[in-house]
Amino acid sequence: MSFDETLLQLRLIARKKGKYVMNKLFDDYLTGAFDKERTISCLLCGSESNITKEHVLPKWVFESDPKRTFTTDVNQLPQKYIGTTLPMCSTCNTDILNTLELYIQKTISEVDLKTKYYSSENWENIIRWLETIDYKFQLMDITTKFRAHKEAGYIPFLADFSIAEMRDFSIRTIKSKARLSLKRISTKDKSKRANSLIVGTTKVKTFNYFHKSGQFIHLELPKYNKVFFYFFEREFEDDDDIETEVMELIKSVYEVDE
Repeated sequence: MSFDETLLQLRLIARKKGKYVMNKLFDDYLTGAFDKERTISCLLCGSESNITKEHVLPKWVFESDPKRTFTTDVNQLPQKYIGTTLPMCSTCNTDILNTLELYIQKTISEVDLKTKYYSSENWENIIRWLETIDYKFQLMDITTKFRAHKEAGYIPFLADFSIAEMRDFSIRTIKSKARLSLKRISTKDKSKRANSLIVGTTKVKTFNYFHKSGQFIHLELPKYNKVFFYFFEREFEDDDDIETEVMELIKSVYEVDE
């Protein structure tokens, strides 16, 4: 299957299976007790066969470092990238998402921004890749049980809430965000999204990431000397506008971390 055929298959799965997957996801994790018994299924196509573990962030992004962690904003608890996975069938994991990730890894590694830039096709495929990451993180938030920080102690009435519920509070908002994220995956034309992505070089020595579901994502990959920032919904008139907004967000995040 060619790369274009893989992208087509991804869109078709999102369109044809998306409603079933979303309804099952919401029924499994947003109604009743969080620890209730449920049948594990692929969170892309809904299949219950040959379930594997799909990393939310590809291992090559964080250089397969088992010690690398990110902090969940709602409880400030660290979580290892290597252990952050979702159930996906072998077809969706290996044949579709892995094909997309290998293409992106190759594209990123081959382009030296000092001598050339990405083609419009590569640019749109990077957007598609970043949108799948947002989709996976939203699924992770819905399927991950909230745990209070040790300093807060055990809070019984929060035991049946997901990370997503603790962040957004509104079930309607959670569902809307997840459906919108899936819709992005099912959409072929990304030309109108081109001005929402900014790519540059980086001098940092360690991988950096931050992300706000449905709003933006920042990835800094020192191994490839690249940094990516993409707005999932916002559009910009020119490069100066998006660069200004990106620098303000990066500065605010890093100041908080310090």
